[in-house]
Amino acid sequence: MADWATLQTDILGLIIKKLTVPDYLRFRAVCTSWNHVCKDESYCPRVDPWLMLPPNLNPLGVQFFCIPERKNQSIRLPTTISLFGSVWAPVGSLNGWLIYFSQTYGTMQLVNPISGRQIELPPIGRRIFSKAKLLEMNERNYIVAVLYGDGKGYKITRKGSNNWSSVESKHILDDIIKHRGRLYTCDKYGTVEVWAEPPRAWPDEEDTHRWRFRCLVDTPAGDLIRVKRLGQNKFAVWILDNETSSWVEADNIGDLALFVSHYNSFSFPAKDHPNLKANCIYFIDIHSNLCAFNLEHGTKELVETLAAGLGRNEQYRRPQGDQLLWFIPSLK
Repeated sequence: MADWATLQTDILGLIIKKLTVPDYLRFRAVCTSWNHVCKDESYCPRVDPWLMLPPNLNPLGVQFFCIPERKNQSIRLPTTISLFGSVWAPVGSLNGWLIYFSQTYGTMQLVNPISGRQIELPPIGRRIFSKAKLLEMNERNYIVAVLYGDGKGYKITRKGSNNWSSVESKHILDDIIKHRGRLYTCDKYGTVEVWAEPPRAWPDEEDTHRWRFRCLVDTPAGDLIRVKRLGQNKFAVWILDNETSSWVEADNIGDLALFVSHYNSFSFPAKDHPNLKANCIYFIDIHSNLCAFNLEHGTKELVETLAAGLGRNEQYRRPQGDQLLWFIPSLK
């Protein structure tokens, strides 16, 4: 029998870089020597974008659909799904963290499903909101904002605060993001505004239609992208030109893929990720199918049929219905 515990460190490092996050967690649990190698930050597993599926009472944990591998991953979450008779629903995500909300108690918390760490947020109340956004998450600070679909402005809290601060806006907001240290919002009329001195706003020149969906996405290169849904299966994007402070429509975002949903949206490099296509926008259509919209050709492609896995759970209700949630696992 081979002594796997004595494999050379560089060989183990090459193996780790080929593993997905769930396989990596199993890998480091094999033996003490393997776990020791995993503590070296230069050996990191492959990180893929996941789609968080509604709970189906699976004893293995919450189901995530991994796009590059085209299969489900099960992660055991801390005791947040049902806690003291309260049902917790995920309503946001950023940098490997999920935002959970309990309408029963009007409370919210941050959960890292990989590390198991939980952070209690100040009570928010039972008022139904449109979305919760994790604007910043790092070792020094976290910032969470809540938008209300029936009221102007937003509420915000940060690390060390024991309450929520209210901020007024001219109109009801559709999205909010922190980009290059500044807050940007997009209201229901499509106007993008930067909350800085001096303030700046970019109105949407097109009328609002029944496919109203707008979001703001930042990129690893530091660009800010505005995404707008033009129809059932059609999107358009604009990139902010920082030199001219103007939005430039684009049909090519290079190696990036965009993942958009009501609750959270992000960009992700497609290089070195099998089955992940660059210059595409991944979204869920009205038939609960995972689809990709090609920006260059203006076409929609079916990626995966999810309808069979989206059974309704009467206890599981997000504030804005049954929209799904994107997630990038993180070991930090």
